[in-house]
Parts: sequence; structure tokens; C-alpha cells
Amino acid sequence: MGPWDIMSQHFIERRRPPQGISSFTKIRLGWISPDQVTLVNPGATQTVFLAPLSKGGRTLAVKIPLSGRWSGGRRYYLVENRQPIGYDRLLPDCGILVLEVNPDVREGSGTVKVVDADPASPYFSHATFRLDRNRRNTFIDKKQDVAIIPLWPDKGTLGVLITTPEKAPDALRTALTIQQLLKRFPEPRGAGEQKAIEESIASFKRSDFKTCREIAQQRLERAW
Repeated sequence: MGPWDIMSQHFIERRRPPQGISSFTKIRLGWISPDQVTLVNPGATQTVFLAPLSKGGRTLAVKIPLSGRWSGGRRYYLVENRQPIGYDRLLPDCGILVLEVNPDVREGSGTVKVVDADPASPYFSHATFRLDRNRRNTFIDKKQDVAIIPLWPDKGTLGVLITTPEKAPDALRTALTIQQLLKRFPEPRGAGEQKAIEESIASFKRSDFKTCREIAQQRLERAW
């Protein structure tokens, strides 16, 4: 996991405080309770908003059991929101971090691996998935029927969509439209803009991507 967990790499910069720990380690230590982890099975589509892992909050991780079961010693993905807050303030990057966990692997031999969003960057320095980075805005595992798309921030949380590879292109296009809408109308915004944003996001959460884009695009066109 490199710099994304102190148990993997003890510091990022010498003479500076160490980084925090991953959701995997926090779960094992009992620092994250089961009700703070949202379970999403492969093949499902669900939007989840995650609090920053180091800050804590109502929902801190998404677990995707690749075997379709919560337990049993099989592989799964953990999805977390890492932000430069608290013990994570010296992280090399921020955004949605995806971990692949295989409990059957011996400790120290790759039980947990970072799914690197940018393998060309050294030392997991750009490992997170982000909607505002063209080459880092989607993770797809066709074999497991899983796609993960980072979304927009909302009230101190960061959204993530768990869906299927088949739905991912449409979902990503829609998420980018919402991002454009939010950028075009930052807070404080007028009542019309606020209503359009709320309605488009509500449609997105229902996986009604077509309606979501229509609402967002209409408001964007009116703005010009």
C-alpha cells in the first residue's frame, strides 16, 4: 500500500508526522464498525457518499465482496475517501482509493494492494481515482462485473458510484455533466440553479442517468 498506510510505509517525509492508516487496518483494529461500511455486491448500482477516512463519519468505506459474500476468506474491494485531514494531511494525493483484499494471502505478501489509478506515477503518488482527472475517473474490473466511478464532493463527503462495466460509460458521462453544473453554479446560487442541481443529483442516485443529464444540460444551456 506504500504511503497509504503507516503499516506499509512508516513515513512519507523524514522529520514529518506519519500518514494515517487504511480502512482495512481500521476495520481490523475495530476502529470502523460494521454499520460504517456499505456493502455493494458486484452487478449492483449504488451511489455512496464517504466521509474522509481520517476525520471519521457516518459512512467510511464501501465493501465489494468479489465472491458475493461478506465473509469466508475470499477477495473483496474496499473503497475509501482519503483527504489531507488529520493524520492524512501529508498524503501524496487525495480522492477515492480502491484496495484489493485477499485474506488468503500470507501477511506481508500482499494481503492488501492499492488499485493504482495512475501506475505511471511512482510510489503510488497518484493512486486515487478522481472525477476531475481524465485518466483517473473510472476503475473497471470486467471479470468481476464491477466499475467504480468517483463523484463530486457534498457537505464534507465525497461520492462514489459502484456500478457495472456496461453502465459505466453512461454513468461517467452523467457524472461529468453534474460536475460541470456544480462548477458553473458555485454556492451561493440562485433558487433555479439550486433546484436543477438537487433534481439532477436525485435522478443520478436513482440511476436515471438520462433524466439527470437532461435536467443538467437544460440549466447549463439557459446559463448561456
